[in-house]
Amino acid sequence: MIKKLIPLLFLLSTSPAWAQLVILQYHHVDDSTPAATSISPAKFAEHLQLLEDEGMQVVDLADAMTRIQAGDALPEKAVAITFDDAYRSVYTQAWPLLKARKWPFTVFVNPAFVDQKYSSIMTWDELKELQDAGNVVANHSMHHNYLIERPNGVSVDEWMTMEVGEAERRLEDELGTSHRMLAYPYGEFNLEMIDWLKAHNYLAFGQHSGPVAKISHMQAIPRFPAAGVYANPETLRTKLYTMPFAIGPEQLQQPVLADANMPALTLAIPLQDFYPSQVQCFASSEGAIATEKTQEKTENGELLKVSTQAARPMPGGRSRYNCTAPSKAHKGWYYWYSQLWINQSVKKR
Repeated sequence: MIKKLIPLLFLLSTSPAWAQLVILQYHHVDDSTPAATSISPAKFAEHLQLLEDEGMQVVDLADAMTRIQAGDALPEKAVAITFDDAYRSVYTQAWPLLKARKWPFTVFVNPAFVDQKYSSIMTWDELKELQDAGNVVANHSMHHNYLIERPNGVSVDEWMTMEVGEAERRLEDELGTSHRMLAYPYGEFNLEMIDWLKAHNYLAFGQHSGPVAKISHMQAIPRFPAAGVYANPETLRTKLYTMPFAIGPEQLQQPVLADANMPALTLAIPLQDFYPSQVQCFASSEGAIATEKTQEKTENGELLKVSTQAARPMPGGRSRYNCTAPSKAHKGWYYWYSQLWINQSVKKR
């Protein structure tokens, strides 16, 4: 493990200062839709005003990810805006506000729902209109199934081809584009899916929180949910000022658990722009949790080993450990890393 981490010790210092991105995730922009996945048009307008007031630079997600993978700099305070499910309220409520600011955004769509002409979902013509105006329409799987619940007798390749490959084909047929960017339905994934997506050249986005940089896992890209309980502008402001710890893809743990018992998480982090004593991990259902830290010298610098575990079982189907620390050099900024956990025994998550 230590040998694998040594090349990461100076990765952030040799990359451009702002080769990183905060991605916001929304669903409905509506007063009358389910609260857990909704933000009112008025509150969404507040979010946009916050981005403007804080000097955030709203960028195109596809272009930003290309630049991140190349190690090229993005604008300081780069933010991308995304919507899952292609609800019509994005077209009627969110787009006019974004268009007025000339801010791009990405819509992740389930082609089967568009084909079935659900009244709550945008049509292909509306999606084409958004795309022609400079926005991105990308893959959210064909049917919005729990992708980790692969049917018996169906291989990973068959399942992912049906749900992801077929959705990509429909997007190309209808819109003439194939961005090979997938937003996981419900934010759920496992390591087997990740291997397939990497082999087929997809970027994949979750709903666990944190910023993204070249060092991030490109098939487990974090986004900050910004609706429902996460719609508070004050907590959103904190998330806008985040940077990634130098934690590479090899440290991602299998998110799918056998039961509700919360597992231990151990991370090895190159010690750079933060005080070890200020690293703290949190469980999404529990708040601050016990976080043990030890330092280890290597020939290329110091590593901080962080071990953490929630004290109580997971109360629902999904949870996260978020580990953070304030930056020493950039006042008001925080380093952030998130690990997703899924209790698959909970059927409606």
